[in-house]
Amino acid sequence: MSAQTPDIIPLSKKVGLTVDAEENVFFRIFPDIDGFYSAQFYEAGKNKIIIQIVFIDFSQRSVRRRSLTMREFIELQHHVDVQPPITDRDREGIRKNLTYLTTVNILESIPPDQFIIIKHRTGKKIRGALIGLEKRQLSIQTPISVETIPIWDMASITYRKKIRELPKLKGFLYALSALGGVILAEVWNEQTRPRIDQVWHFRFIGTVLGILTGAETYQAVNIISSPKTFFALTPEEMDKLKN
Repeated sequence: MSAQTPDIIPLSKKVGLTVDAEENVFFRIFPDIDGFYSAQFYEAGKNKIIIQIVFIDFSQRSVRRRSLTMREFIELQHHVDVQPPITDRDREGIRKNLTYLTTVNILESIPPDQFIIIKHRTGKKIRGALIGLEKRQLSIQTPISVETIPIWDMASITYRKKIRELPKLKGFLYALSALGGVILAEVWNEQTRPRIDQVWHFRFIGTVLGILTGAETYQAVNIISSPKTFFALTPEEMDKLKN
């Protein structure tokens, strides 16, 4: 783009200067963009149009840019112009569906057994491991029981979008855990004074148990160090999910 702020140009009289989420679904303008929020078109030269697309990625707004030739832009204009205008009734139906799809897609993307925090619409917080989502019901394993929560009663959810890998720590944690296992075996040998063959047997057992502990420790460190993601719904959005 040039140093000066480029002018926004309308795609069509049927959508105006900014394409919103309902218009995008109705006119099928950007069907490949998940979580589409809005889009604007800018003229960036004689034969170049820049599109700034805002989309929701796990409750966070992100921006993506695309470029079109003038011919491609005109073809997209024609694609919108030949369709009937969007009505308020169309918008209402699409909006309800968007709320449902966005929420369900996010919940289905969370891996099973991941630790999550659910805030119920009553204000109660439920912490536990996610079992799964079935028939719009979230099942969560808490320390004492399995809780089942309808998604329309979920005010917010905190989870980890992606578990990061820390390969630089892997060898260190495994070695440290194996060493710890050997040390415990030596303490046991010192206390029990077994035969020489049993001494090496206990050392082997200690090393194996240490390595297994290292694997669990490495996984726990990966989970703890991964950033948390927060997703919330308004009371109106929660009620729409009942239908």
